[in-house]
Amino acid sequence: LAAKKQAAAASSSSDVPKAIPIVNEEEKPKIPRPYASHKDWDAIERDVLEDEKNEKPEGDEAMNKLFQQIYSNASEETRRAMIKSYQTSGGTVLSTNWDEVSKKDYEKERTAPDGIEWKNWEGKKLPMKDGDDK
Repeated sequence: LAAKKQAAAASSSSDVPKAIPIVNEEEKPKIPRPYASHKDWDAIERDVLEDEKNEKPEGDEAMNKLFQQIYSNASEETRRAMIKSYQTSGGTVLSTNWDEVSKKDYEKERTAPDGIEWKNWEGKKLPMKDGDDK
């Protein structure tokens, strides 16, 4: 008798199509939270990220952000020019023109700020453009 009921239930359940529930974004079931806090941390995170995006930096931070933006949006050639000009000049030149940077030797044309001397890793003084290597 039990076998007949199971067979009947199996055949009748396969004949009925299964319904797929449609859930709207607003009606999503709430995920149980491990703590008693009822704050919407996702909304707080979105607000913080939006505030950071709208924040206007000042001073050196603004200049660094500008250079980062130029570098991230630049072509490979422009990035190469920025890296070479900055590194070979000792941080005194930043150029985005690869045609100019590829031909110019910033190491020979280096000029140090007043009161500063160019030295190599061993501490030996390096020649500068102005000829101030006394």
